[in-house]
Amino acid sequence: MNGLLGKTGSIFRAVLDVVLPPVCYVCKEPAGAKYGLCEACLDKIKRLPRPRKHLKAAYLDGVWFASSYQDTVKDCIHLFKYSGYAGLVDIFRDISVSAVKKAVIEQGIDLIVPVPAHGSKKRERGYSHTELIARALSKELSVRIDSRSLKKIRRTRPQSELDREKRLVNVKDSFLAVEKEPFRGKNILLIDDVYTTGSTADECAKALREARAGKVFAFAIAH
Repeated sequence: MNGLLGKTGSIFRAVLDVVLPPVCYVCKEPAGAKYGLCEACLDKIKRLPRPRKHLKAAYLDGVWFASSYQDTVKDCIHLFKYSGYAGLVDIFRDISVSAVKKAVIEQGIDLIVPVPAHGSKKRERGYSHTELIARALSKELSVRIDSRSLKKIRRTRPQSELDREKRLVNVKDSFLAVEKEPFRGKNILLIDDVYTTGSTADECAKALREARAGKVFAFAIAH
């Protein structure tokens, strides 16, 4: 039934695009550019010139970012994550691929792992937004993905609702490598949408370290 509704919705939107000019997902002005955005919103994407940053984290070896979490990127992430605009994965792939390629080449990444959502949250959304990004990058870079062996075992409050100290407590011990062998000795790149304090990525890295992973890095669309 969900598949049928999805197809019906896609057909309906396609018909509307013929009858009415498509509008930008973000500002609702006429959209003549890629990704369902207008030129003005595309121009507001703040890409980082060298998206690599090492942070003080207990379990991460390094972190990469593709863009700043503001303007169009912030709006697109919100639409992608909370409003079902799964097609926006294309823009995230394209602004991220060069940054991820640097990580893959420089650090010898063996495996891409999306930061997992709790199962109930994934069912509510109908998809895992981080998995969609990870799969797009995995295909583009020919690096294997594992989206099953790392799980979020406890549902937590949205990190965006909390201050730094509460974020650390909120996600503590909430991730588990349910299968450890796929991670043993591998250099891993975690994929997330937004990196703020790094507490979520670091907790994921902790679980991967317990599974005897090699080096663990994180990559986020925005910081």
